[in-house]
Amino acid sequence: MDVYKKLLPYKIERFSQYPEENVWEGIIIRTEDNVIIGDMGFKGGPDENGEMDLGYSILPSYQGNGYATEMATAFVQWGLKQPKVKKITASCSNQNYPSIRVLEKVGFKQIGKEDNEIYWVIEDFR
Repeated sequence: MDVYKKLLPYKIERFSQYPEENVWEGIIIRTEDNVIIGDMGFKGGPDENGEMDLGYSILPSYQGNGYATEMATAFVQWGLKQPKVKKITASCSNQNYPSIRVLEKVGFKQIGKEDNEIYWVIEDFR
């Protein structure tokens, strides 16, 4: 939880300087008790090629409950409907089995491996 005590002031300052980034990121709050359990977002919105990179984290004590899969699915569905967005990418360590499983369940396809990192993509076929 300490990581979010540091993250929130950073995000407030960042969004004050770059308000357009606020559209692409969010905090994951467990509705049963209104506890922040993670964060998720697209790193800056679409680039000139229409690509966005998805990033997320869930506090260890809340992992394995489907929260990341639920949020990643919603973010990807929403993201692919946005103007100028053609594909969403992600990456994770080849040892991060929970994240690998989340990306597979959401529908991402592996497009490469380099060192200890796996690269993923999901495309919009409008």
